[in-house]
Amino acid sequence: MSYTSERRRLAPVMRLARQYDFATNPAPEAIFEAGTGGFQIWCTPEDHPKGWDGITMNAGDFSKPCEFVGSVHWKWDDEKITGIVLETDSYALSGKLHDGDRHKCHNRKEDIEWAKKKIRWLFTKAELSMPTVYVY
Repeated sequence: MSYTSERRRLAPVMRLARQYDFATNPAPEAIFEAGTGGFQIWCTPEDHPKGWDGITMNAGDFSKPCEFVGSVHWKWDDEKITGIVLETDSYALSGKLHDGDRHKCHNRKEDIEWAKKKIRWLFTKAELSMPTVYVY
């Protein structure tokens, strides 16, 4: 394995993350934002983690109303991707649930569970096995 072959192996996932980019694709399942070493996950008023009901989401310059949920990046062991690292930060909930304390909105159980389902959907659609998810 090498860095290049590992990136090539996961290229179908990244292609789909670009295809289902929330900023440009109005489709309901378009909730991703591809980066260089992983992708971001966003939610919409219709598709969001438990506890997000009543959160106002605005479209701004994007294709639909949305809010940031979390980040996914590759977990490397030497030159091999051995998993994916997931971190969530429900900034939109900080005022509603925790009086503005953003630290309490980091890696909420509900956000992690929802994000894992979305990651699994992306890997399944790419016809790849989903690596182990590590939450930091």
